Amino acid sequence: MISEFLVQQLYSVVDMAIIGRFLGARQLGAVGNAANIIMLFLVVSGGFEMAVDVMVSRLLGAGRNQEKAAVARDTLCLSAISGLILVVIAWLSLPSLFKAVSLPENMMGDALLYGRVYLFALPIIYIYDVGRAILISNERAQVSFYLLAGSSLLNLLLNLFFILGLQLGVLGSALGTVLAQGAMMLVTLWLLAKMDRQEAKPVSLKPDLSLKKIKSILHIALPTIFQQFAITFGATLVQAWVNPFGQEAILGYVAIVKFMSLARIVLVGFAQTLTLLTAQLLAGKKFAAVKAVYRYCCRLSLIYWLASSALSVFACRALASLFFDPGQNQAAYGFFKIYLFAFVGIQLFSIFKFMNEGLLRSMVLMKEYLYCNLGELGLKLAVNWRLLAPLGTNAFWSAELGARIICVLGSAVLVIKELQRLEAKEKAGC
Repeated sequence: MISEFLVQQLYSVVDMAIIGRFLGARQLGAVGNAANIIMLFLVVSGGFEMAVDVMVSRLLGAGRNQEKAAVARDTLCLSAISGLILVVIAWLSLPSLFKAVSLPENMMGDALLYGRVYLFALPIIYIYDVGRAILISNERAQVSFYLLAGSSLLNLLLNLFFILGLQLGVLGSALGTVLAQGAMMLVTLWLLAKMDRQEAKPVSLKPDLSLKKIKSILHIALPTIFQQFAITFGATLVQAWVNPFGQEAILGYVAIVKFMSLARIVLVGFAQTLTLLTAQLLAGKKFAAVKAVYRYCCRLSLIYWLASSALSVFACRALASLFFDPGQNQAAYGFFKIYLFAFVGIQLFSIFKFMNEGLLRSMVLMKEYLYCNLGELGLKLAVNWRLLAPLGTNAFWSAELGARIICVLGSAVLVIKELQRLEAKEKAGC
């Protein structure tokens, strides 16, 4: 799963590097801003993925295979319907959203072109993402990795062909992504159908979108969608605060955000693995094993943090040069460097934030999970806004670090209390 997330983010970084190096700073800034807006619509897919992860894993742990397959089918269908609805909303709202984030006028045309082509494929992306989540929750993470690796490689080749060969600019980048994911979506559906045929009692292809089924799926999906939407909206708002500082600040911010997203992948992968494993263990009431998995994931994450921190400190200029020329864009490099060094501390506290949230998801404590994330986001935005005038661009990393520390403490209290409650309940039952 970590390899899958890594490939996904590594492709995103390479995609941005191709745009920055072969198309220019203006196009990089336009696509970077468009990517933030696009994420507002992709979070719905993430919510359905989380619903599949938790529900299917718990049913798998309980040995309820028929229900497991039906939940997977219904979630896949519901996500596709949601994608179709959001295509229309995305197409109409993009110009207003770009104006709302103070996107420079010279970047508006490229951002609109990239965003509309990319978002036109929302149903394809939703089916592809949720389909891979079904494979992962059925302990076929390796197959999902091969699908994503194939999609990323095809995407990269198509981008190079469209951008360098056909000179299509940012349109070529968007087309490469859409076509690659469309091809792999078809492969994913074929694999899911094959997996279902191998079951003792295959499930009907006709979805059962009864109110009860929809409510059970949305019980997990909606809090996750809302949480991811709020975080993405917060990132978009921060981008809107960055944009008035000019093109240099935009370049530095787009680059650091891409690097941080890539660097967090290992931690996110361990947290996601923790969610899947502990969902099964909690269903079997194996509380000691839950704690052992938590400690193991934290230890490996700390080792990774040490290695990635060393890379951040000693290879700062090389990392920045992936996106822009530090010599020609000195102000952008200064922004990138300071934020990168601060990210060492942010990443340390992120380990425990992600692990605690992974446990909250597996316990289906979606309200508490939502409170932690929204609390951190609200604090981050409030501090950011308050420090913007006195600290300038230094406000961005200062606010993120402070909010992350407070969120870790709050989530730790919630996890400890819930584990104690579950253990006490089990002892009382015995």
